[in-house]
Amino acid sequence: MAHDMEDSRRRALIGLLTDFGDLDTYVGVMKAIIAGIAPSAAVIDLGHRIRPGDIRQAAFQLWQVADKFPAGSVLVVVVDPGVGTARRAVACQWRQMVLVGPDNGVFTYLLAIESASAAVVLAEPRFHHTPVSATFHGRDIFAPVAAHLAGGTPLKELGPAANGLQQFELPLLERLGADGLSGEVVHVDAFGNLITTLGRLRHDADGCALAPWLPKSEPGVFHGEGAALLPDGFELPLMTTFGDVAPGEPVAYLGSEGLLEIGVRGGSAAERFALTVGAPIQLRFRG
Repeated sequence: MAHDMEDSRRRALIGLLTDFGDLDTYVGVMKAIIAGIAPSAAVIDLGHRIRPGDIRQAAFQLWQVADKFPAGSVLVVVVDPGVGTARRAVACQWRQMVLVGPDNGVFTYLLAIESASAAVVLAEPRFHHTPVSATFHGRDIFAPVAAHLAGGTPLKELGPAANGLQQFELPLLERLGADGLSGEVVHVDAFGNLITTLGRLRHDADGCALAPWLPKSEPGVFHGEGAALLPDGFELPLMTTFGDVAPGEPVAYLGSEGLLEIGVRGGSAAERFALTVGAPIQLRFRG
């Protein structure tokens, strides 16, 4: 019994992140392909409502979850507006897990933290579901490759080396001297909360400590009371949680990943302030 429990804990994990939604069978058939190759692998739905073709949203949400997965996991991203074109299908070793998906920038935030130690083009047909469709590489390439990886197939067997993985330009995160940070909205979640690039931050004894998640900013400590400045000059004092303001009121707080977020208690900050991805936000500290 103990041995069975240990094997269960060591089951390979495959995470799926797509823009397929839940109205069609696309995600289900990917899982069927995986089950046929690696029936003992655990498949986790990371989300299937990425805005269609939104590579940046996929890259950010992949960053949100990647460090929560144990060593040996396989994370599959299928947000692929260039499917069937000359864009490459790739897999790469990132830290102690493997990332699988199109070479279109979906791994940008992870690769900005640490480069892949190895990467291959998924060109070996014996690891594909055939015939390979020109429009559904999620089913025919990415899902079976993920299953083979979960079953122990070495990365190098999947195809030739892939150099120079695609990355998009990183969003803004800059220090404003000792007084604060300048950044932008990087994601709007399902609640209408505006998640910014400002962080990672944690409340310190007399301010906030910064350990940046993007490589362009330096770590440090900000002293005093913090306040978020929105593009129209609206200022929100930095609070701890939604409960610090009355229902219907806006609030600035540090979200679960340590990034500054703007929310409305019981409402949508995106609607309240008519802001979306790319909107400039500052965080200022006054001693």
